[in-house]
Formats: sequence, C-alpha cells, structure tokens
Amino acid sequence: MENKSNGIENQIKNQMPLFFELSPEALLSKARLAFISNEAETSEKPEYEELKTRRYALSVKEVYEIALGFASRWVNWRVVNRGKNFGGMAQLKCDVYSVLLGGNKLELSLIFSEERTTFGGICTVVNAKSVSTAPTKGDLGENRRWIALMLYSLDTAVAERLEELNAQGIEPGVLQSTSNSTPESNDAPIKQSENTVTPSPDHSAKDSTPKEAPQRKRLTIKQL
Repeated sequence: MENKSNGIENQIKNQMPLFFELSPEALLSKARLAFISNEAETSEKPEYEELKTRRYALSVKEVYEIALGFASRWVNWRVVNRGKNFGGMAQLKCDVYSVLLGGNKLELSLIFSEERTTFGGICTVVNAKSVSTAPTKGDLGENRRWIALMLYSLDTAVAERLEELNAQGIEPGVLQSTSNSTPESNDAPIKQSENTVTPSPDHSAKDSTPKEAPQRKRLTIKQL
C-alpha cells in the first residue's frame, strides 16, 4: 500500500499496471452490476481501480484538449457539448453509441477542474460519469468500460507529455495556474488605474512647519 508521503505524486503520474481490475472479487461484482445498474462514475475511493479520480500535472486546457482529441476521433463517439475556461474548470459531454446495447447511446460527461497541490503547483482533476439510455435495467458494463478507456488513454497521453516537459527541463507538478480567477500574488506591484485621480498638492493650505519668531531689536538709551 502506498504511504502517505508519496501518494499525491503517484496520483499525478497515475499509471495503472492494468487496464481493468481483474481480481476474482471484482469480476464477480462487475458481472452482477452489469444487469442491475445503468450508470457508472469516478470517485476518490471507487469499487474498481479503473474508475479512480485522476490527477495530472498539466493545465486544465492541455488535459481538456487531449480528451477532446480522443472523443473527436474515436468511432461511435460524438461530442455534443463542450466548454472550458470557466474559472479553472472545463466540461466535455459525449454520446457513445454501444453495439453491445443494440446501438443505444451512453451519455458520458468529463469534468476537468484545477487543484493546487501540496507542493505549490497546479494539477488537473478529472472526473467522469456515464449513463445508459438503453431500455434495459443494466448496461452490461458499458458505462464503466468506456470511462475506463478514456481515463487510460489520458494516463498514457499525459505521461508522454510529461516526458516531453522533463526533456525541456520543466518540472511536472509546478506549472502555474492558467485560470483568470486565480488571485494575483500579494507581492505583485499595484497598478494605478487610468481613472484614478491623484490629488494635487494644496498650495492654498498654510505651511504647517512652525516659523521662527522674529528677533527683537535691542533698544539703546543714550545719556544726555
């Protein structure tokens, strides 16, 4: 089991040794849920490792563009809604047409959000949810499989991108935020607005510096 000190680094690199969790217990559970559940989603502590929330040491924009590229190219995938730069967040909605479910579609959503890491950098958190529209009680595991495929593809693509950054001497996990909503540092110089009026000195005001008292002339008395 991973210790707590390097847990975040391992989550950000996030390379799974297996595409799907294939333990006997997991396989039995998946077979049961395939006939009684028509949705799947990621979480921090999922029942299956392939549905674990992802964290990548790249900006929201970069991870979003990678996912959009996959969804635009894959067969039976259709991007129906997309949006980014919402205060460090982005969203991607796709229709995935399942042959296993007779051509019925899955409504799959990806949410990308910015998160500050414990070592002062910025990472992107990726969560996903998929719901089957097939007129059946179960989804035959399709929602889980397509989410897992997208996340595994992101794992691979992000790992390649991080290797490129390392080759350029850029340390992963310390990238700066690209969100417009990120407050500026308190150490940044304050810029004067064009509409700001600088008060001119008041020349009519009396000088507050005390003036020296005038010296009195000495009176000399001559004797007659």
